[in-house]
Amino acid sequence: MANKPLTILVAGPDATATRAVEDGLAGAGGRDRIADRIVVVHGFADLPARVAARAPDAVVAVLATSDPATLDGVFRLARSGACAVVLFADKAPPGAAAQAAEAGVAAFVLDGLHPARVRPILETALARYAAFETLKRERDEARTQLADRKLIERAKGILMQQKSLTEEAAYNALRKAAMKQGRRIADIAQSVITAAQIEL
Repeated sequence: MANKPLTILVAGPDATATRAVEDGLAGAGGRDRIADRIVVVHGFADLPARVAARAPDAVVAVLATSDPATLDGVFRLARSGACAVVLFADKAPPGAAAQAAEAGVAAFVLDGLHPARVRPILETALARYAAFETLKRERDEARTQLADRKLIERAKGILMQQKSLTEEAAYNALRKAAMKQGRRIADIAQSVITAAQIEL
């Protein structure tokens, strides 16, 4: 994180609410900044559009009063997975912490906004977000590999039945076709399956 330029979007109802976060991100006297770019917005109505336009690494939301509509908007942003979301709130309704965790809010801090705490909380949130994204990517890759294996197995079965091939020969035929056409074996397998369905 130290070598990567970061953009942090700070959102709050007004300048007073966001000042502690800005001070915490800037470091002592503006030195040792955690972010190369800090974007401050006041109000939450168009927050998703601002996030889409600026593509920040993290959003730090500061809520003076945790009204359900604003909380829901921040939770929707966290669910989108667009970036790490840190939420500071003076108060929160019962169950808000559980909702925040379920939505994927990387850090939810109640009644604890102090400039000195902002940087370590944000660093932890960014690390948690990165770890979670890695897990999601690995899960998606595993699902894709499993789906590909199922296609290949099915296509091998079709080739074995239609062409009287051994399992190894059927796989080699799929592999050879993939290499010749510059495609993935799973794509060739899907073509074999589709062709067999058309013939039926």
